[in-house]
Amino acid sequence: MNISIREFIKKYKLDDFSKILELKGEEKLEFYSDLNKILRGISRIFDKLANIESLRGGQVLLALAKLEKSEQVINKTDVKNCLDIDRLDKLSHAFDYLQEKGFIDIDEKTPKFHILNLDLKNNPDLKIFKEIIEKFWVAPEEMKKELTKWSERK
Repeated sequence: MNISIREFIKKYKLDDFSKILELKGEEKLEFYSDLNKILRGISRIFDKLANIESLRGGQVLLALAKLEKSEQVINKTDVKNCLDIDRLDKLSHAFDYLQEKGFIDIDEKTPKFHILNLDLKNNPDLKIFKEIIEKFWVAPEEMKKELTKWSERK
């Protein structure tokens, strides 16, 4: 079973700066084992990303991971906007490929409206990927907004 970064921090109280982290015996082995699980998960994520044949596939996974933090329902247009891409057809191959390989679920509500989700059941390692992306990745759309704010200040 994989442990998430949040679970790891909570389990060992790494965000409590009032106490000293002391690990002895079995607890030290368990800490090392949990850390290795996280690192192995990250390694598998990068391996999966490197094997995505679609050039935009990795970008779509990044956008989905980022959007799942703030959006209840994510559709293809949300992903397109997050990546600051002008036309949805530029991503169609990536959506098809990722669905075919089991990285994402696509729920077709209507012919024009599809709900997207990361497939965490078949890819539990994407849970760690999602946490890292939510916290650290800056989407092109966010970057564009920041640049606009910065240029307006001048």
